[in-house]
Amino acid sequence: ELDPIEKNAEKQRENPACMIGLGYNEQTPYYKLLNANYYRAPIISLGTSRVMQFKGVCFYGGFYNCGGAVVSNYDEYRNFLENLTYSPRCVIIGLDAWVFNGAWNQTVSALNEGQVVKIDREPAALLGAIARDWLEQKWSFADLSNYPQHIGFNGRVKGEGFMYDGSYYHGAVYRVPSSSADYGFADTLRRISRGVSRFEWGEDIDPDTVAQLDGLLAYCAGRGIHVVGFLPPFAPSICEAMQQSGHYGYLGKIPPVCRRLFEQYGFEFYDYLDVSGLGMTDGCFLDGFHGSEVVYARILEDMAGQGSEIGLYLDRGHTRELLENAYSGFVFEKPERAAGQGEG
Repeated sequence: ELDPIEKNAEKQRENPACMIGLGYNEQTPYYKLLNANYYRAPIISLGTSRVMQFKGVCFYGGFYNCGGAVVSNYDEYRNFLENLTYSPRCVIIGLDAWVFNGAWNQTVSALNEGQVVKIDREPAALLGAIARDWLEQKWSFADLSNYPQHIGFNGRVKGEGFMYDGSYYHGAVYRVPSSSADYGFADTLRRISRGVSRFEWGEDIDPDTVAQLDGLLAYCAGRGIHVVGFLPPFAPSICEAMQQSGHYGYLGKIPPVCRRLFEQYGFEFYDYLDVSGLGMTDGCFLDGFHGSEVVYARILEDMAGQGSEIGLYLDRGHTRELLENAYSGFVFEKPERAAGQGEG
């Protein structure tokens, strides 16, 4: 936890089976930028935690997942791309629905733009937080040997963290689904009933968001980067709950606006808010609004089937094999195996 993130990234490059799961000193935007510039993959994904389940094993010739490098607005997405030292050929961009809702945007602080830098936690504060959690018996020294091949408290104790390809492995939830803080989607349903925490009620699309997205797409077009945009999915029962509430009129207005905007630049847009039509069920979701790697592989397969440029990079045969032989609706491999050996 105290080591420079550069050192941890180097360790992971030397041992691709190693996960980086920092519990107290996360450096996600900087870590993702560091690796993206190092690997220079021709195709990347960019978005919040809701793109973290795209997996490198589904692609030919180089993929890196930059999920978690950004938080909300599309000026921030553009800023991340401006910090890259190369131009990827294609970027898959997750368009979180709530970003289009002005009621939610009003609660978001202005984001600094410019160089993506490390924001290290002060060592004294970090050690204090670790000590407090130990005193409260949230971890024990014996727990640090649970997954000794990984880095950080989440990696060593829970067997979860960022994998070699930038995707995130939710080891604890994969092994024991009931350990999810949103088990049964109780927390997400509470948010919907109260209209809070990304599920604010709203009827209209925020015009500032559309303008920012336009600027992002124009920037990518100027750099020769092909953009594949998509609306990340909610669990099917969450989609139904939002529709029945009558408080989310803005959702239906997003696809036509985005479709027109993406078409202006010769880019692609896909609506995957509800993936029940792809055969995905509630049992394929980690919580109410995070699909599993199985969901995201199915999305890639569907994009390719519709003629997306993704098809140029997707290993469709291997992706189909992974889906057909998936251990569960969450993961391709048995959790104990994947947590132990990673995805080199």
